[in-house]
Amino acid sequence: MIGTTIKMTVPAGQRKELLQTVKAMLGPIRCESGCISCNCYEDVEDENVLFFEEEWKARQDLENHLKSDHFGVLNAAMRLLQVEQYIKFNTIASTPGPETINTTRA
Repeated sequence: MIGTTIKMTVPAGQRKELLQTVKAMLGPIRCESGCISCNCYEDVEDENVLFFEEEWKARQDLENHLKSDHFGVLNAAMRLLQVEQYIKFNTIASTPGPETINTTRA
């Protein structure tokens, strides 16, 4: 599984427009082959910081997405912000759940 995190610092005057663009892209991206999840979150300490997170089943699914029109729209919107965005791709080998807490705290 591949996890994508994009941290966007958005000037206040562009926030509404960027959120509209991101919201319009969420559904289509979620329908792409191999997409496990796709969400956008706001930093609770700074409303002008947004996190766009995706999870992909395989590297090829991510690569197809990065070539897609949907990502092209998102990428163009980020470039308009004229601020370098933080982007990270993580390869995830396992995703244990609550049992990790239970085992650790036992």
